[in-house]
Amino acid sequence: MPEGSEAKANQLINKFVISLTEGKILGYVTDINVEVEGDQFYFILKMREIENLGKGQSMFSSEKKLKIKPNDIVNVGPDVIILGNGKVPPLREIERLNEVAEEYNTLVRELEEKDKTIEKLKEENYSLTKQIDELQHELRKFQVMKDDFEHLKEQLVRQEGQLEMAKEYIKLLEGLRHDIDKIKEDVDGLAQGGLEEAVRNIINEELNARGLKKTSFI
Repeated sequence: MPEGSEAKANQLINKFVISLTEGKILGYVTDINVEVEGDQFYFILKMREIENLGKGQSMFSSEKKLKIKPNDIVNVGPDVIILGNGKVPPLREIERLNEVAEEYNTLVRELEEKDKTIEKLKEENYSLTKQIDELQHELRKFQVMKDDFEHLKEQLVRQEGQLEMAKEYIKLLEGLRHDIDKIKEDVDGLAQGGLEEAVRNIINEELNARGLKKTSFI
């Protein structure tokens, strides 16, 4: 007997058997055997049939045997065995399917939330990209302004150098003007002195010619 089948079989004794596909009570299990065919095993239910059920005169009739597969059993309760004859999955599978469906719905909701988050992040990314483009545009403007400033700075440096040269040139010209004025004064002095001397000589010569005394009025 396959492992675990005997314990499972013992759970089926002294219970009513209900068929979901036929919609009726098939009987009451009094005994059970396990039959193995190849790699498949079956439960052989020995049960009493119930007659006149629901007519107030229900009673057990003759016994009969019912051969079922383990997967024919939908559920086993404390009083009844529910059969689906292979057309209804076992209750544990239904419960598992419900769990899977709930997990799927949870995943769908999570995915929807993630989609919303992704859309929000896309919007934020678009906004940030736009801001970055604007900042890069401003940066390029500042770079142009910086280049213009450096160019003006170079011009100012050159102009400052030229101004210093001009100042030195003016100082030189002022020095030359002072020297020129000095030379002019010297020339005027020399010219004036030479003129006085020439006049004095002429007068003295005239006086000498007349036999008069030399003069020093100049």
